[in-house]
Amino acid sequence: MTGRVDELIGLGFKSFDALHLASAEAATADAFLTVDGRLRKKAETLAAQLHVRVTSPLVLVEEVFQWTT
Repeated sequence: MTGRVDELIGLGFKSFDALHLASAEAATADAFLTVDGRLRKKAETLAAQLHVRVTSPLVLVEEVFQWTT
């Protein structure tokens, strides 16, 4: 996982963000939720290079409620 953290740092993520993203990828999480707009914006730009979807809690809740109705 250390290698992936380094890759994410190389893409421009801050070290703790890179660690958290790499952990979510390693856990094969369906989504990584954050309220950090800067992190979400960077993740949107680099979505093709990430192995986890990055979104906000609000967007996820909206999607879940639309899906269940």
